[in-house]
Amino acid sequence: MCRLYRWRIVAVPCLVTAFSLVGLATQADEAPLVPVTREEMKKVLEQSKKAKPRLPLPAADGQDSTNPGNRPVVNNGRMRQLYLPPELRGADFFRGPDPAMTLTGTFKTELFWIVSRANNCIYCLGHQEIKLASSGLSEDQIAALDLNWSQFSPAEQAAFAFTRQITLAPHTVNDDSIAELKKHFSESQVLEILFTVANNNATNRWTGGLAIPQEENGSALLRAVGQGATLRNFSTFLTPTSEQFAGRPSKVAPLGSVEPQQQSAPACLPPRPDSPSREEIETALTACRKRPPRLTLVEEAKARELLPDDWPKGPLPQYVRLLAHFPKAGPARVISLRAAAEKGALSPRLKAQIAWIAAREDRAWYALGHAKARLKTLGLDEQEIHTFDKDSTKLSPAERSAFALVRKLALSPALVTDSDVAELRTHFKDQEVAELIYHVCNAAFFNRLTEAAGLQLEDTE
Repeated sequence: MCRLYRWRIVAVPCLVTAFSLVGLATQADEAPLVPVTREEMKKVLEQSKKAKPRLPLPAADGQDSTNPGNRPVVNNGRMRQLYLPPELRGADFFRGPDPAMTLTGTFKTELFWIVSRANNCIYCLGHQEIKLASSGLSEDQIAALDLNWSQFSPAEQAAFAFTRQITLAPHTVNDDSIAELKKHFSESQVLEILFTVANNNATNRWTGGLAIPQEENGSALLRAVGQGATLRNFSTFLTPTSEQFAGRPSKVAPLGSVEPQQQSAPACLPPRPDSPSREEIETALTACRKRPPRLTLVEEAKARELLPDDWPKGPLPQYVRLLAHFPKAGPARVISLRAAAEKGALSPRLKAQIAWIAAREDRAWYALGHAKARLKTLGLDEQEIHTFDKDSTKLSPAERSAFALVRKLALSPALVTDSDVAELRTHFKDQEVAELIYHVCNAAFFNRLTEAAGLQLEDTE
């Protein structure tokens, strides 16, 4: 397992046995292996074009009902259009510039690459490879993201280290983590990094959780993101790797110690603390109500000007005031979170349970406080909230499979197996399976954003 505070990797025991990940990845009930080297990663990217998605995805053609007008839509978007209700399909994607965002698109794509490599999300990793190459990065510059950060500036290295930390071990982000970023970036840029990386983690859980296959080439992706003018031939990922990087193990992927010449290995995640007890949770929530935020908040009146007229009255939650720093992207994300809570096929109870379980696994106390308030509003008492998923003998088969997937996907999409989703499909409709995964995606975003920012929990009870 990998300590996250320095660039050098230190081997420690891995978090894998709890999910039966040891062994060959050819069995259906095991997660895909993590490619160790860049050469193996490219092979996996190329093979992913033929991957079988965990929900049916019909072949794309001009008559595809998910693609009216034959617009450039990638498989991620097609999967959303097939299985999510209209209000949720693209709500967590903001296209176009935000006037308050100053970091370059290429830099943020590099962050997305690191998130995807750390989560072993092959689909998103392939997309970032294509976008970086289209932006003019050489093969060696992209390889250096995985193998040699010394080639980057101190500011970039600090951002890369933070990105990997909050991706694999969000519970370890603290005052020092944010202070280190502030040495190199303005506070607005720190928030932009946090917003970007939190969203990337959400996207990985959708595309990785559903094992969405790579497109045959990068043309649709580049047209969709506005890089068509720089389109080159992206028909294959199987490009040569230079001698300086060939055969070297990744320093970003979730790997422990690997043998020389080893090409793949089971995912090896940083150990998480044991699931907190009721007493630990209540102590943490009390502290969360008193802590000062690590990032400044927009004045309430100014933040409310960015929201729809029908937004609920009363004091705005701190996460809304935090995101209001970005006048375009912030409200779009706030509105998407509200839509997810109010729309869709899943019950409000199950949505709140998903939020509770994911926040508890991430030790995201602000998010956990909000989830607790939702559960109390739905009629659960204190005892039920703290124990509803603890005794599997009292759960229905549907609840057992749903809660198990939520816990696993909250930790990392690298842990999810074909059988996890297949089991869900025996209890839920495919649209409900997709929506359940979508809510874990939102939790991954919300947990990382609010806890890294150290938001102070409002009086939610």
